[in-house]
Amino acid sequence: MNIRLIYFDLPFWRAEASRIALFLGSVPFDDVRTTSEEFEKMKTAGKLPYGQLPILEVDGEVIAQSVAIARFCGKQARLYPMDNDVNAARVDELLDTATQITELLSPSFRETDLEQRAVMRDELASQTFPTWLGFLESRLILNRDSGYFVGPQLTIADLAIWRLLGWIIGDHLDGIPTNLLDPHPTLHRHFRRIDRHDGVRSWMDQHYADH
Repeated sequence: MNIRLIYFDLPFWRAEASRIALFLGSVPFDDVRTTSEEFEKMKTAGKLPYGQLPILEVDGEVIAQSVAIARFCGKQARLYPMDNDVNAARVDELLDTATQITELLSPSFRETDLEQRAVMRDELASQTFPTWLGFLESRLILNRDSGYFVGPQLTIADLAIWRLLGWIIGDHLDGIPTNLLDPHPTLHRHFRRIDRHDGVRSWMDQHYADH
């Protein structure tokens, strides 16, 4: 199987969870890091089904949408429940939640008035994100003592949430403090666990000098 995963040179969860899943599963793939100019050319040429990245090419067939890509890569890497439909649905739930939390930030990115953007980010930091982080922590606690979100071992849901949280608290977003996980110790512990995972750390050290 010939797999090419195409996205920008960023550790953003929409592609990074899939990249790392394939890496951890020893699944050969081409990690294609595109530039903004190349992206525009691909879009103009009609090579992107929805005009956006990431896309996954599998033996020449194009798969779009981050969650669909993550699910496929998770299956290939054996990081997706294949024999438990409830656990599979829980992984899907968390991938959808990562999408939903990401979209909560979209209006502030589109806002051009800096003062209004600051107001929007303050609301996100003080109200919206604490609420959603609480939701995530509750789902994590529901899985009892495994330390993972679903089942007894690492899944692609853990990778997606870890990388999403790394984006939110990583001092990349103006107006969003880096200590948002402090009131959520179980979720914070999960973040640190995935961040220190030997395979995850090996990938990050190879590809990102400042992570």
